[in-house]
Amino acid sequence: MAYKFGRFGNEGVTFEEQVFHKNQTVTSASIGVNHVLAIKDQRVANTDIIANTLTTSAKHWAFIHTMFYSSGSSKIAETNPDEVDKFNSIYHSFMKNNDLKPYFNTKFYGSSSIFYIPQQYFDQRIKPGSFTLTARTGSSTNTTKEIIIKDDNNGNLYSTNAHHSQSEGSLSSQNNYIGNIFYDLGVAVLNETSSWSGSVNYTDVGKTDDSKEQTYKYWDMKFNSSTQFFTSTFSVKVSAKDFNISMNPTSKPELSGSIPNGTDITTIANIRNELTGSGWKPYFNQIQLYRNTVEEPIIVANLPRAIKIRDDIDLIITFRIDH
Repeated sequence: MAYKFGRFGNEGVTFEEQVFHKNQTVTSASIGVNHVLAIKDQRVANTDIIANTLTTSAKHWAFIHTMFYSSGSSKIAETNPDEVDKFNSIYHSFMKNNDLKPYFNTKFYGSSSIFYIPQQYFDQRIKPGSFTLTARTGSSTNTTKEIIIKDDNNGNLYSTNAHHSQSEGSLSSQNNYIGNIFYDLGVAVLNETSSWSGSVNYTDVGKTDDSKEQTYKYWDMKFNSSTQFFTSTFSVKVSAKDFNISMNPTSKPELSGSIPNGTDITTIANIRNELTGSGWKPYFNQIQLYRNTVEEPIIVANLPRAIKIRDDIDLIITFRIDH
């Protein structure tokens, strides 16, 4: 393999960040996806386990209460009413990081319906505005009785087909919102305790009690996952009349045995006679970037086809590396 070295400056390198999104659908049967009905202060019955300890359901309630809903907690309002205002700041909520966005967390009561999505499905985060939760009763394909819940791009959840709303106006308003989604964690929480219709409550979503007609145990979630890529772009300039001599050994005159005395050295150093025409130019099909001339290359760019060296115009070769 023949090599020709040239200097490459930092001015030919750019760096950018890009985010790519992919459509995802998970269901109650998807591996790792979990639903929990969280109930405040529920205690374990007096069995062999230590009596009066919190149940798993109550521990989930305590988790989301501490992480997200201290400002809207009825528990704090009951036990420490003077502390409610303190928790309204962005420093007491894992989700809230911008006071300018209409993010609502004033509804948090004694029970919540929590959906956990593993990171393998959403990667770095769920794309805001892409989340839809659809719950069905009867069967997983029933579309006549289904609850549709969407996010409003700010972390608030609302139903697009609710039979009952808390007030007139936007479905995603502070009065009508029914829960929140935490995009970075893959956690969706339904907090509204009022009914979606006359006989169906939002807390019925995910329940598996077949004795109740309004049980909405079939559900799926659709959203866009977000994956961040970093791309380095390299632009290599080959100036006109540079690199216009082939270093390929097959371009040299063939020799057999030793060089005879008195031989003109130029007939050996130059290229073969049939390659000396004005129309012949060398080609290249690879660019390698080195730290120096003695180490292995740190980047190798294989071109899709061989490129002909020009002596009338500059060539600019651009290639990108994702990392």
